[in-house]
Amino acid sequence: MSIPSLHHTYAPIMHFSRGENFHPMSVADFLTYSALHAKGAEKPLVPRGALSPTGLAPRRRHTETFLRSVDAGPFEGAEVVRQWSAATLRLLYDWMQKPTLAWSESLARQAYEWFSDKTRDATKLFWWNDLLFRGLNKNRLSREDLPRFHLPDDVRQSALAAYQESQSPHANFTYYYRMVAHGGYLNLQYWFFYAYNDWANGFGGFNDHEGDWEGLQLFFKFDGDRVIEPPAFITYLGHHSRITKPWQHREVEKQGTHPVVYVAAGSHASYPNARQYPLMAFYNLVDYATGDDFTLDYDAWRSRIHLDEAPWLLDYRGSWGTRYWLNVRSLLDMLALVGFRPPQLPKELSLPGVSAPRGPRFDDEGRERATWNRALDFAGIGA
Repeated sequence: MSIPSLHHTYAPIMHFSRGENFHPMSVADFLTYSALHAKGAEKPLVPRGALSPTGLAPRRRHTETFLRSVDAGPFEGAEVVRQWSAATLRLLYDWMQKPTLAWSESLARQAYEWFSDKTRDATKLFWWNDLLFRGLNKNRLSREDLPRFHLPDDVRQSALAAYQESQSPHANFTYYYRMVAHGGYLNLQYWFFYAYNDWANGFGGFNDHEGDWEGLQLFFKFDGDRVIEPPAFITYLGHHSRITKPWQHREVEKQGTHPVVYVAAGSHASYPNARQYPLMAFYNLVDYATGDDFTLDYDAWRSRIHLDEAPWLLDYRGSWGTRYWLNVRSLLDMLALVGFRPPQLPKELSLPGVSAPRGPRFDDEGRERATWNRALDFAGIGA
């Protein structure tokens, strides 16, 4: 088997869950109904309907640009937080004082009932740890008042209408891939783009946002310059964390050479088996990867795009959807309305959870993701 054809040989089979409205699409299709904005500017840099990959390329290194694919809902961070509960505002305030909270095993065991020596490192990776561990640490939050970082339903409906129109009459199911050698392995990365994450509004999850990048990774050992098949490991990605298993593990489902993936409703996290995944039982955070809806078969992918051939996508450092910045004065005013008068805080922040991600390569700070440049370490695989 030649290395260039590996992505075809191991193309995934994706089982989606009941109620799912969004499927992997081409980002070029997404651009056709998106506008390009710059932070702080009322008018777009490129209006909706006029943006193309070549139009995005000149601004690819600007971190304070973002795409907007919806024509409804809030545009400013203050409009978003006005709809949040007092508990959510207080949690946001706690996080702003010191965004990074030291991970501890005691808090992780309290948060994740499935905690074990094998899953210990994976629990460190969830993007919400810094937010939710504060409530656990202060015994402030309960199951009933878990803050939800949601967007209004009209945003979801606008995203869905635009997505469906772009995929008519035939859906352009697309995956992106890259291959990189590292630490004695060839890492085959699959990346999937979804127009919208409606985990909170649609499925009782933690957050909503435009533009959702998710992934799946395979790791092949080398014998000299020869790639050994089948792969040694598979890593399912979701919520900035992962599940890594040996390819021959009994829980890794396959159809021939093709891995079977169960996609969680709304969040689009990838899982090895069809079931509900209780992420944080205390806060009732569940991923429904039940696989009881549409199946995207391995031969149904209409576009398979090598990321090395899409430098405009790789180099774009802005957000793949609306990024919400909040003038902190607005938050202080709203906290005062519910009887809390905090001290002075930083002047501005990018709202967590609801701000769109920057892409498969870059994280929220504009740095290269560990899943991109240190995939072997991220997966927890020893050389």
